Amino acid sequence: MDVDSPQYCNNPERRRVTIMFNQVLKQLWNARRSNAWIWAVLLVVSVLLWFALDIIYNYEAAARKPLGYDVDGLYNIELRYNWTTNADSTQDEDNRAIYNLIKDYPLVDKICYYRGDEPFSDNRMYEGFTPHSDSTFTVSTFIRLVSPEFFDVYNVTPIYGSIDSEHWSQGEYPVPVVMTRELADSVFGDISQAVGKTCYNPYYLMANISTNYKVVAVVADQKPFGYSRYEKMIYMPNQPEALPYSNIVVSVKPENRATFAEKFYADMRQPLERGVFYLLGAEPLSARKEAYDLSHGTVNYLNTTYIFIAFFMFMVFLIVLGSFMMRTRRRRCEIGVRMAMGSSRRMVMLQLMGEGLLLLALALLPALVVALNIVNADITVNTLTDMSALRFIVTFGTAALLLALVIVAAIYPSARKAMNLDPAETLHDE
Repeated sequence: MDVDSPQYCNNPERRRVTIMFNQVLKQLWNARRSNAWIWAVLLVVSVLLWFALDIIYNYEAAARKPLGYDVDGLYNIELRYNWTTNADSTQDEDNRAIYNLIKDYPLVDKICYYRGDEPFSDNRMYEGFTPHSDSTFTVSTFIRLVSPEFFDVYNVTPIYGSIDSEHWSQGEYPVPVVMTRELADSVFGDISQAVGKTCYNPYYLMANISTNYKVVAVVADQKPFGYSRYEKMIYMPNQPEALPYSNIVVSVKPENRATFAEKFYADMRQPLERGVFYLLGAEPLSARKEAYDLSHGTVNYLNTTYIFIAFFMFMVFLIVLGSFMMRTRRRRCEIGVRMAMGSSRRMVMLQLMGEGLLLLALALLPALVVALNIVNADITVNTLTDMSALRFIVTFGTAALLLALVIVAAIYPSARKAMNLDPAETLHDE
């Protein structure tokens, strides 16, 4: 690069940058032996850091997708059986009375009951459904039987169609059902045309059970818990007779949530002791969600990954810090001469920073090739989020940015010390 050409002479700032860049290249080449092992460390750490960030992206990107329903302010009312009490024929009446007592509690805003597939739990229920228009295939899906108030309590709103609470009953024919987008797409192909179409459960045919279902609404895709992919789900009417073995969930207004669980237990423990039933407590679903993630080890797994990332960055920081402190000490005379000849203190700092960042750039090029080969070999963790160009760009770019910040932070003390050198004193000492 000819720095004496007219185009550079007419632009002093560009000329200074070009000269500094050439000096950085020369310094890297002159210290190639000491730079080689730093380059090797940066290469290995770049790949490891990218892989760790890619793992985090796989989980956190899935966790940040909406559940498809809202659990804020929802509490699961936990009732238990007292097996030391003799059961009698009034159990159904007791259960309905308990439900009405909970419904009438002043701090309860809304109430519903459901059974089947439970969110944030290992209690799953699934069935298969086949469209009447094509009986050659069956789609397996998770199933949830709910009272008509469920959709309002969980804030599940239809994308297509509508939910008629008055006709949400097993006694209707065909039985009304609500499907998620993914299920409607799998069964009928076009979700916008799914409302009004019918399907049946082929597994019930031999049991002589009526299995005609009519789609009345399509809702957003849903997840059973935070760190999960979206799963197919169908909602069906729950029978009032199933209340004794259904989950009771209530919603509470924001101003009453802080002390609801304690107040509810204190106020309702005695009234809800009816027959064989007694109140265990009111569990917030948000707490159940966090507990489920912890119990499955996902949070601990991610925390371990974060620790490895911190270790990689700290290791790079120490290596670069020590290397450039020694390098600055050896080059005191050179820096003093450069400053005596008119180089500004800012240019001295930028040159030292440039050496570290250029060394990182040279390490990132082969690291990029290695990372792309890992992706092509399908070695990355794609359990919750599929690999995509955006995912790769975000994770590799974040790894490069973090390393650049660490290098700048590690070089800054040495560069700051070099900036404060007195050229005359330095040359005199040498």
